[in-house]
Amino acid sequence: MSSKNKRKDVETVKLDGIEFAKDEQVRLQLDNPFVSDLKNGKIIYSKDFYMAMNKQIESGKTYVEAYEALGFDVKILGKDRANSAGKRAVQMVKEGKLNTVDPSSYDGSVPREKMGEMSMAEELAYLRARTSYLEEMEEAKKKFLLEYAESILHSKSK
Repeated sequence: MSSKNKRKDVETVKLDGIEFAKDEQVRLQLDNPFVSDLKNGKIIYSKDFYMAMNKQIESGKTYVEAYEALGFDVKILGKDRANSAGKRAVQMVKEGKLNTVDPSSYDGSVPREKMGEMSMAEELAYLRARTSYLEEMEEAKKKFLLEYAESILHSKSK
């Protein structure tokens, strides 16, 4: 069997136009808490990612070092992706899209310990965003459980 035919048998995932074998290593990278989604082969990072990435860069790390510090493996995802993410974080700061003391600059989806060092004002802003996020998740959980219970009751009444 040729390697071309073998390739068809391998389940793959496309990231930024690059096809990867969909193995455990890639899946683990996508399970990083800073990844909010994968759309059209592009990794969508959370707001918290850009805040944490910027903090890492401000502390003197290169884009690649900062990316790795946030739990991403550049051997799997590539240095280009790390550099692009770093450039995007720096650009967002320049454009005023990331304000470290504004709760709306965070989405609160990442646990506090993953966010790195923060000033008191930054931590307060993050914790306000985290509280909102957790409240939204709790409401979504209640709604899901209610709908699930109603569907069970409806199916039993038939």
